Amino acid sequence: MKKVLIIGYGDIGRRVAASLPSKEFIGVSRSAPSNLDNVTFIQQDWINQSSLKLRSTDFSTIVMVLKPTSPDSDGYQKGFLDASYQIMDFFNNNISYEKLLIVTSTRVYGLGNGRDITEAVKPLPDDEQARIILEYEEFVSRKSKVEPLILRPSGLYDDRSHWMRNHVNTFDGKKYPLRFAEGNMFSRDNLALVIANYICNKELAYISGPLICSEKTQKYSETFSLVCPEHSFEDFFISTDNIGKSFDPQKLLDSGLMR
Repeated sequence: MKKVLIIGYGDIGRRVAASLPSKEFIGVSRSAPSNLDNVTFIQQDWINQSSLKLRSTDFSTIVMVLKPTSPDSDGYQKGFLDASYQIMDFFNNNISYEKLLIVTSTRVYGLGNGRDITEAVKPLPDDEQARIILEYEEFVSRKSKVEPLILRPSGLYDDRSHWMRNHVNTFDGKKYPLRFAEGNMFSRDNLALVIANYICNKELAYISGPLICSEKTQKYSETFSLVCPEHSFEDFFISTDNIGKSFDPQKLLDSGLMR
């Protein structure tokens, strides 16, 4: 059985590996995560190291979950583009793979993209960081031996540790001002499910190109009532009537990757 290689092995990668205990993984990242029996971990910083010592050189799937080294544009340049230059060169000269999946973000879409955005819409980035992510997607697509699947999740959250619940639990009397009246979100568990299904189901191997991973847009007040039903939304947040971008997740629902 061919192994799965995860570059940027962290929270999402661990969820994927934990859901597939019969699969063997090699996880590579800058910092060491907690161990799983089916994961061989390699500590690697692609900014400073261009080669990787692997016992396996033939993989069924490669998953890339790169992150910026800092929140500014320089951190995005280093974490996405500079790292991917090294990674793709290493891949193409040293290993073989059947499928490639990369995780990016719906940040590549700007407010100019409007409402009910689908994969057919050309991204219009609002900032330099989003432009770099889009350039990273395009670079990997050009250099890859196979056409990659590009997952673009929006507003990743953890059901067990929701950011709204965390704000309430650590509330210091200062209400959080919301930029928009509603949010686009996607569960970390569901993102791991999508990746796991892509790894395991050969019938889904044909799926490639961008795929928006988002739930239906929901008002923050409605989300809060579900996460913190015992509290009042107005006591912790400053609301607004501003309406931002929204996504149509129908392609994801039709893909079979959420089953």
